[in-house]
Amino acid sequence: MVERLSDFPWVIVRVDCPLCPHRRGQCRLARLAEKYGADIQLCDLMDKIAFDCPWKSHPGERPPNQYDPKCKARFTDLEALSSPPPDVPPMMRKLTVIEGGKR
Repeated sequence: MVERLSDFPWVIVRVDCPLCPHRRGQCRLARLAEKYGADIQLCDLMDKIAFDCPWKSHPGERPPNQYDPKCKARFTDLEALSSPPPDVPPMMRKLTVIEGGKR
């Protein structure tokens, strides 16, 4: 189980929310480690990433009851049922033909 950012297995960290389909994004692992530190717990990192979620309860507020929607932000690739993403950033996946190369 991945608990810290330093344990994250892929180069790209993707985040999404099943409640808010328009709230999704991705960031490079190195950039997150530089900004928040490599030893940050993933739950603390999610709190920082989804701080403005309308369904998130903040300290001092009444916690949501069982009928209120709760923030469902998640690390897409850690909780996805499909196969994990390739460990190569999208811009590097395309092959290029080099003129004059070996055949």
